[in-house]
Amino acid sequence: MQPTTRRIRGYGLDPGFSTRLDTAGINEVLYKIRFEPHLKPGPIGEYVEVVDFDPPSNRWYEPVDLNHINVASQLGVDPSEGNPQFHQQFVYAVAMKTIGHFETALGRKVIWSPRNHHDADDDHAYVGQIRIYPHALRDANAYYDAEKKALLFGYFQATGQLKGTNYPGGIVFTCLSPDIVAHEMTHAILDSIHPRYMEDTNPDVAAFHEGFADIVALLQRFTFTEIVEHQLYQADGRIDNYTALGELATQFGEALEDNRGALRSMIGTWNAKGKWEPLKPNPNDYRTEVEPHDRGALLVATVFDAFQRIFKNNTQDLVRIATQGTGILPSGRINVDLVRRLAAMAQKTAEYLLQICIRALDYCPPNDITFGDYLRALITADINASVEDRAGFRVALIEAFRARGIFPERLLTLSVASLTWDAATFSPKQEKIIDEIAIALKTEIRGLRDIKDRRELFKKSRELCAKLHTLLTSAKSNFSSEALEALLNQLGLTSKPVSNLFGSKSRKHNFLRYDDKKQQDVVDNNYVPKLEVHMIRPAERVNRDGTMIEQVLISLTQSVKVQVELDGTQRTMKFRGGCTLVLRSGADINIEYIVRKNLKSFERFERQRKYQFEEPDNVVALASTYDNPAPPSTLNFKHLHKH
Repeated sequence: MQPTTRRIRGYGLDPGFSTRLDTAGINEVLYKIRFEPHLKPGPIGEYVEVVDFDPPSNRWYEPVDLNHINVASQLGVDPSEGNPQFHQQFVYAVAMKTIGHFETALGRKVIWSPRNHHDADDDHAYVGQIRIYPHALRDANAYYDAEKKALLFGYFQATGQLKGTNYPGGIVFTCLSPDIVAHEMTHAILDSIHPRYMEDTNPDVAAFHEGFADIVALLQRFTFTEIVEHQLYQADGRIDNYTALGELATQFGEALEDNRGALRSMIGTWNAKGKWEPLKPNPNDYRTEVEPHDRGALLVATVFDAFQRIFKNNTQDLVRIATQGTGILPSGRINVDLVRRLAAMAQKTAEYLLQICIRALDYCPPNDITFGDYLRALITADINASVEDRAGFRVALIEAFRARGIFPERLLTLSVASLTWDAATFSPKQEKIIDEIAIALKTEIRGLRDIKDRRELFKKSRELCAKLHTLLTSAKSNFSSEALEALLNQLGLTSKPVSNLFGSKSRKHNFLRYDDKKQQDVVDNNYVPKLEVHMIRPAERVNRDGTMIEQVLISLTQSVKVQVELDGTQRTMKFRGGCTLVLRSGADINIEYIVRKNLKSFERFERQRKYQFEEPDNVVALASTYDNPAPPSTLNFKHLHKH
């Protein structure tokens, strides 16, 4: 019988922890990932292709064959910082583990963002495998390249200072940090789900990419039982004491010239006197931090704060039993049995919180994401998975976001009910349009669920996107223009000329349309923005109570180019609107939620314009991260991570 799981040895934390006496015994772990029977040397599988060419040395390294009897029988190559074949094995293991978490939470296969978006034919546009280069550059950097559809990892010489476990002047490989590998893989997966999050339209966009990638890396490490038990034992059972569980990329940070220690810490810091101090939420940080990593770290700290709150709340009974009712653990090492019970709860909490964080992506708008949007998506995603919340995940998330001053817009109260996205409601005329479209697409939408091959799923999904586009654009011939416009307004879109986009305020600006004959933009205030159908994906999700729900995710957008005046000169910016539709696909297909970014919102347009043209402090802080300065700029992770 063919196995379903492949077990591969690797590091649970950075390699340096294997040279510390207190952690050497727990840092070598087994990665349990999907078994790919046709895995080729590289490794090259269905989702990723490891290509080990070292440009700085101008050499190829022999690819590891995980199916070879000598390798498979030993659960992979021995962990070693100096063996390129282990490097190949390790990036494959962490990448596949990360992909597995996303597919479990989302209830569907990961399909990489296409080449050239909608302009290419299916065969050219389809990306079957993300390429991973373990030794791509000699630099203290690692990044996801959206154009190459590749993850590139660097290696560099550590500082000559003695810091942590690094050998002064030795070589540090970013591909051996599970945090960095998971972080970069998450960038690629997030790009495949929301490609418009690569456009810098507000201070939260780049920060969300960075913060979310760190959240996945941080919570993913809680899957290793030995590490969680060991660290909780060392921390006397307290999750807010110093542990490696709340630090990211320790070896990388210690190897840099600034001698910073872990790249990011989500629990606390050491003060000038060498005393550990837990982080205290500061609601002013969200208003003042603009650098993407610092702002993203706020999001990570917020989610980890929620994790700590849930863990403490759900282990109070264990602590009371262990302390004979006092609820206060004594100083010194605690009972091993208690550690195991606490570790089991920490793992369970982290696993479910990771699922919520990933699943929330399907309840986020297709562009212009903010942290407040993400909070609403988190609450809605969990409500959709379970009506009850006995463990307190939703309340803990609300508390953690509130403590850092992160709030959604236009809410009267901060409660679970008000944070949940409103259920979709339509007038009878709008329902008639939706019903006609649903009848035309119902069979093909259901057919997507039965497709197992990723290439075929990509092809059929694009065909269905084209069909939905035709149905929406031709609806004006079958229904009144008023009913169609009202429906599209519900979706954050419009069927009217751009001259009506912002009402009377539209007159302040010129709108540009691309002229194919002139091969340039021309002023045209009477064109209708083109509708784009980005994605149609089926999802089969398992609720918290074990029941299955079937959903379909659809992403619709429109964009306009607008001339704005800056210091007496005309500058151009692109402004997008649209929605994510969450459909329940049972016997009938019904729209459950519409998560929109309204194209007709002049207030949002003004915020984006000011961010991109009138807030130099923000723009200067990010200037080095972009190749193309024309707004909205596209995130360039090579520059962003180097910065």
